[in-house]
Formats: sequence, structure tokens, C-alpha cells
Amino acid sequence: MEEALFYNALNIKYKTNYRKLNQLKNIFGTWKNAWAKRPKDHIDLDPEKEWAKLEKLDIKLVLKDEPQYPHLLKEIPAAPLGIYYLGNLPSNNQSLTISIVGTRKATSHGKEIALEFARELSKNGIKIVSGLALGIDSESHKGTLEEGGVTLAVLGSSLDHIYPKTNERLAKEIILKNGAIISEYPLDTETFPNHFLERNRIISGLSVGTIIIEAPDRSGSLATANFAVEQNREVFVVPGFPNHPNFKGSNKLIRAGAELVTSPLDVLESLGLVPNPESHRQKNFSSPEEKEVFQVLEKSGKPVSIDKIIELTKLETHIVNQALSFLIIENLVLETEDGYTIKN
Repeated sequence: MEEALFYNALNIKYKTNYRKLNQLKNIFGTWKNAWAKRPKDHIDLDPEKEWAKLEKLDIKLVLKDEPQYPHLLKEIPAAPLGIYYLGNLPSNNQSLTISIVGTRKATSHGKEIALEFARELSKNGIKIVSGLALGIDSESHKGTLEEGGVTLAVLGSSLDHIYPKTNERLAKEIILKNGAIISEYPLDTETFPNHFLERNRIISGLSVGTIIIEAPDRSGSLATANFAVEQNREVFVVPGFPNHPNFKGSNKLIRAGAELVTSPLDVLESLGLVPNPESHRQKNFSSPEEKEVFQVLEKSGKPVSIDKIIELTKLETHIVNQALSFLIIENLVLETEDGYTIKN
């Protein structure tokens, strides 16, 4: 704890300037010696008082050279010298982690995809990492929590300033359900736009692979994908409409060689993982209506007539017909003499 106490003080003083912090550590050997022998100035900072602030908020700090520091993160270029966290960091011998990221201004279809990927991967024991932003990030965290999975949120702000503020409740739920909120920044750090770019290397660094859902041109998600490539991690991209602005960056990544995936099963197979036999069938719905119709059939357990489907879903006839047509094409639903049913 003593080393972490003095690292925290130095991190505050030098504002997470790793070049300066590394220089001090290399010269003086330990963070305690670096604090004692640092160049003196007018800044009045008490390491023990600053540490007490962390303890009051139940924030923990793990240093890069400690065994509980995430092994995957330690491998990356410019790995944080220490990470602050609320909640529980997964132990290094636990299951794989995969990150899911995408635009804040996601379409309803993109949000459904994020939820589906997070749910299905969680069912297979995979932990999900994202950035707590609105849109795709939020849905990825929510989908994981809905399945009782564990999710990690990496912030571009310090842990005393959850950003965005509208996701404070989601952050608390992540912590309550055995996940963690993570930051490399000490308390009271002023937040700058570049912090959100910098944190993206941590999102990809904590993961064996990154899934991109709806990345516009010049999106922060593209930066996460670039970091993943630099870190020798897998990059998976969900394709989208050719002319939709939310997919310009996604489609560029696919052309550049990222792996196209249309379902969580694609990700599992690419990583050489065997899907959990108790997991639900891997599905990739093209619309919320498709999903609603599928769920009606799934709950029934026997063939259902089209009139009954319309009654239960309260959808218009042509919408139900269209949804059923797509579900049959996607090999998820079978038409029988008695009605429509889930294909085994």
C-alpha cells in the first residue's frame, strides 16, 4: 500500500504524465524514494491525506508491477502505471474479456445489436468491456447485466466524476453486480477531450478482441480499433447499410482487413471458443419487430398461426408477414401446416 500511496501523490502532482513518472521511477527505484527526492516546489500535497480521500470513496489503486494488475493490459504499449477502480477487478485466471464499442448516436438497430452481442457473449462466460458512453457502450453494459454477466467500464474522467452523469445509475449497477469502473486518472482530475481518446487504449488493452458496432467516420471507436491492432488484438466489425453515416468508419475497417461478424457465434468461432450449449440460439435480428415475433414463437413452444401472432404482438399484418419472411430466410423460423414455429 505504501508504494501505491506515493504513486497516487506523484500522479496527482505530475497530472498522469507517464514520461515524467517513469523518469522518476527509473532514477529513484521506488515511488516512495521518488516522492522523497523529487524536485521541490510550492505545491503543498500530503500523500496520506490524498490516500484517505480514495479510501473514503472506496476507490482502490493497483500498480503495474503488482500481481493483480490485469495481465492483458500490462502487455500493451503505454500501459497505465496504475489503475484506479471501484468494484472488483477480475482475477487474471478468470474468463476472457471482449470489448464492444460504437457511436454515442446509435440507431435503434445498432443498440439492439449491442444488447444481443453482450447478452450472448455473457452467456458464454465472457466479460464485456466498454466505455460507459451513451449509445452502443451503454447498451453493451446493459446487455451484460441483464444476463447476470460481469462488465467493466473504462472512464476518460476520474472516478469521482462519472461521465456522462446520466449514466451514474448504470455505473452503480455495474459495481453492485461484481464489475468495475476503471480510470487511470487520480481524483479531481480536470477532464479534457484527449482523455477519452487515451482511455480507448485501455478498453482494447483489457480485451482479447474488440467488436465495433456503428462507427462513423472519425469516430472514437476507430481509435479503439487502431489501438487493438497495435496491441495485436482481434478486431471484429458488424457491417451496416453502405450509405448510412454511422457505418462509414465500420465499412472502412472491413475494407482494411477487420473481420466481418454478423453474430456473437462468429466471434466465438473466430476465437476458437466452443459456444455454451445452454446458451440461446445465436440470433441476428434485422429489426425489433423480427425479435418480437421470434420471442412470441419462442415462448409458445408450439406452432402459432399468423392471426395469433398479430394478436399477441399487436403489430400490423404486413409487418408480421415481413418479419416472418426474414426469419424464415435467416433459418430461424419454420412454416408448418399448423402455423409458424422455431426451427430446431
